Amino acid sequence: MDNKQVLRALKQLRAKPDTDGVRNAIMGLSGPSGPVRSYDVRFDPARQAVSCFLEMRSPMLDSEVRELDACGFGNCLCLEFALRHDA
Repeated sequence: MDNKQVLRALKQLRAKPDTDGVRNAIMGLSGPSGPVRSYDVRFDPARQAVSCFLEMRSPMLDSEVRELDACGFGNCLCLEFALRHDA
């Protein structure tokens, strides 16, 4: 999986309707050769928001981190976003 594919997959996390969808998408990126080494997903029911802490196999470029509207440090990436509720 190249950097553009990883970036596209991480952007698509914001479109998931629930925490299970987010976790399943991240699990798909965390196989033996996947870009995610480990992860933690937390749900804040008061804000209907998800926080994802991802340990990547290699650091992402600063421009990619900004494009994701995330925080990055070393091999770690933190994403936070509201869950979508399509009616």
